[in-house]
Amino acid sequence: MKLANMKDSSAIALNETKIRTKKLFKACQQDEPSAKQRVTTLMAKLGILHSDLQLKHCQQVIARELGFIDFYHCQRVLSGQAILGDDWGNLFHTKQCETLLNHWFTGYLAARNFNAQAEGTLLLPYKKQFFVVERQDYCNALNLSIISQQVDNVGEPTILRDLVSSYANADWNAFALAMVQHKLPKV
Repeated sequence: MKLANMKDSSAIALNETKIRTKKLFKACQQDEPSAKQRVTTLMAKLGILHSDLQLKHCQQVIARELGFIDFYHCQRVLSGQAILGDDWGNLFHTKQCETLLNHWFTGYLAARNFNAQAEGTLLLPYKKQFFVVERQDYCNALNLSIISQQVDNVGEPTILRDLVSSYANADWNAFALAMVQHKLPKV
């Protein structure tokens, strides 16, 4: 999938999240065991019965599975409203990433400077921090078949290297969509 070629990519990851939420809710209403298992912990925490399950509960489950605090947090980040200093969640980090050599930074400028000095790296947000990974190793570990190419002003293809500076553009949204699809089980 070429990221720059995707049509109307504004908030496609958020739209996918909403679709997956509705599918989870419907699957729970149809008593599908795998769907019910996904909401069991939240239901126990809230003290609600399966018959009391609402769409908002499924939104909470989906948001947590993606690494966000709640669905409002998920919407804020995936809709392009987050700013530097906000908690960006941990959408771009998974257990598969823990085996990689990741370089962690508390500030964006330090992460950006490090990323600029190394070829083949990708800078990603994690909560209020940032990490830099080897792009190919990262995509391989997560089994993402993404060729991240955008076109600069001169018309030359460039490789996506910084998801923070690319925030809310077509490439960022498509990468976020790939992570949503990677992290959420199919219903």
